[in-house]
Amino acid sequence: MSKKEIFTTLVRIKGANCNVVPVKSSKPIDKKLWIQCSKSLCMLYVGAPVKIGDIFCHNLLNTGVDIICTKNIDKINNFEHSQY
Repeated sequence: MSKKEIFTTLVRIKGANCNVVPVKSSKPIDKKLWIQCSKSLCMLYVGAPVKIGDIFCHNLLNTGVDIICTKNIDKINNFEHSQY
């Protein structure tokens, strides 16, 4: 019997004060697929702003599971952070 659990990881983000955003699977995923899931998501970049519940990936590896954002992250205001 295979063991399934909620998969959690980090996805890279652009246009924010941080480099990564935490995410989780919408349903438990077989632990045997976790390495493949990580490899698939390592190629993913998302753009700020992001909100809790945003779906970053639909049907990951044809499992019927979505990858969902778990943290609100605002976009950087370039005017405030520009250097003169």
